Amino acid sequence: MFIFMPTISFSMEKSDSTSVLEKIWSYKRNFAHHLEGENINMYLRYTLNTERRNPTLFLVPSLYNFARGDRKYISEIYGRMEQTNSHEFSIRPQLLSNTIPHGQVSEAFTDYMTPTLYEMTLYEDRILSPFYRGNRMYYRYDVHYDGTNLARVTYRPKLKNTQLVKGNAVVDINTGRVIYTTYEGEFDMLKFHIDVVMGTEDTNSLLPQRCKSDLRFNFIGNRISTNFLATYNNPVTLPDSLQGVHDRAQMDSLRPIQLREEEKAIYQQYDQERQEALAAQEKEENDSTKKNKRNFGDVLWNIGDHLVTSSHADAGGISFNLSPILNPQYISYSHNRGLSYKIQLGARYSWNSKRYLTIQPQIGYNFKIKQFFHYTPIRMTYNPKRNGYAEIVIANGNRISNASVIQSIQQEYGGEMDGYTNMELDYFTDNYFQAINNVVAYDWLEIKAGLVYHIRKPVNVSGMIEFDKPTIYRSFAPTLTLHISPWKKGPYFTINYERSIKGILGSNLEYARVETDVSHKFKLNCLRVLSLKGGFGFYSNSTTTYFLDYANFRDENLPGGWEDDWTGNFQLLNSQWYNMSKYYLRFNSSYESPLFCFSFLPIIGKYVETERVYFSTLSIEHTRAYSELGYSFSTRFVSVGAFASFLNTKFQNFGFKFTFELFRKW
Repeated sequence: MFIFMPTISFSMEKSDSTSVLEKIWSYKRNFAHHLEGENINMYLRYTLNTERRNPTLFLVPSLYNFARGDRKYISEIYGRMEQTNSHEFSIRPQLLSNTIPHGQVSEAFTDYMTPTLYEMTLYEDRILSPFYRGNRMYYRYDVHYDGTNLARVTYRPKLKNTQLVKGNAVVDINTGRVIYTTYEGEFDMLKFHIDVVMGTEDTNSLLPQRCKSDLRFNFIGNRISTNFLATYNNPVTLPDSLQGVHDRAQMDSLRPIQLREEEKAIYQQYDQERQEALAAQEKEENDSTKKNKRNFGDVLWNIGDHLVTSSHADAGGISFNLSPILNPQYISYSHNRGLSYKIQLGARYSWNSKRYLTIQPQIGYNFKIKQFFHYTPIRMTYNPKRNGYAEIVIANGNRISNASVIQSIQQEYGGEMDGYTNMELDYFTDNYFQAINNVVAYDWLEIKAGLVYHIRKPVNVSGMIEFDKPTIYRSFAPTLTLHISPWKKGPYFTINYERSIKGILGSNLEYARVETDVSHKFKLNCLRVLSLKGGFGFYSNSTTTYFLDYANFRDENLPGGWEDDWTGNFQLLNSQWYNMSKYYLRFNSSYESPLFCFSFLPIIGKYVETERVYFSTLSIEHTRAYSELGYSFSTRFVSVGAFASFLNTKFQNFGFKFTFELFRKW
């Protein structure tokens, strides 16, 4: 099925070898005519074989359905594929034939279907391509020539790492076009072996003409193998009216490569089991002496399904999503904030493609402060093209902690500070309601305007009554936020203004808050990223310093994972510092690279996917300059970070942070 070169060959001269490599690296620029946005006909066939399994397989969200039942499955898809950018492919299935429960497998498998050889990465955000000039520092190359216009290029990584592959390629020495390549590697619980026949100049030589992917999954004694075969630029074009139709007979007439005997056997077994199941069901329905009882094991299986896998329902324009209830990715720990857990839900009702309603609640619990948190945005999108939407948010915010209330009580009543601190008089809960409207006025300007209403109450209500302090604080404030991006690939600016007005809906607070923020990510070669973020904010006309609650400088009690908030936040800063200053000035930075420090270590280094180093600094009232240094790395199992804090140059604290990453892409 694929092209193979003779094994007898001799090495080219060094100058000739360099010339061939240069042509490969320059091929996209010099010869390729990329047809971005054009639809092509695609055929995909894959089989899944559960070679070994045990009860732990149910822990893998997208493989839960393969933890019992049949061990072998097959699926076929014929449809249209459109490449929206260098790494994103939109597939529109038109004809289907499969035996797989729910008709699909995890994207962790299907992502290896269409490699992009000439881009920086073979697959979107992972696997550095040996055919990209910027990655040559990580590979060793050998070029062999057999006297024709073809050469065989062998490549291997300079160090063992999950972001690198080894293999060989057949190359046209005149243009540098890769005709055929095979490579293997390992990433995120999958070992893969890929064979690719690339398109010719007459089609799209940047995309495969045919790709065969052999993947093997291993986890605590479970072993699953999958085999994918994809062909592109197929000659038969189906009518647009054909969408997601299950028809094996028609698939038999379109299939460009006939089934192997073992694949035919999977279909035969499936048909036989289906006939037996239908016969048993018909017999049971006709037996009036039997009551319709559900098998207890099936009930437990369905309960477990909802615990460890995402739930989704879709009917008549209404869709619903629930994240797995038992999902390690939503567990995180940090030295300063303790252990937290959260789940996410989502519902959507669509009137049409340009008008829809979404509800996406987030619920979590922080074990250190023993408090539930909820955040429920209800959004009506009326102009997706301009990001136009109206939104209502009902939530409880981060618990406010501020020593100024204790200082105020001490000044009035005297006594030791420690005695008041033990009464927890400086902690307040926060429930708020927000109504906003957002729209992109211009390509460079997004405007968000609305109202926010806070109700804050002390944790120790009786203690506040004892010292004749209010037990409820309300604020009603119009708010305006401008998001400005003057340059398409430049920095992103945010300006936020909020002013509380007394007397409206019982509001007894008055203040004005101004914040500005600028951030930018410099995406460098080899998946390296330099992130910079800076900003300042201040309060004016404030009647109390109890609730200096900033929008861009706050303590997150329910932090997210590696991609959510590790960059741009302070990891060891005391929670009281967020609410004790009428101004702040901060700067956060991080440098991210897949091959930086730990990647060079034996054993552990090959599993390190990405590493980061951090530097952050802060200036607020009543203290010296505060700074943090940190380092973190992410693997398929967990992300771990270590951080140190300083006042000026004096060491203050040291702490760790981790989040589970196991099966985050499954």
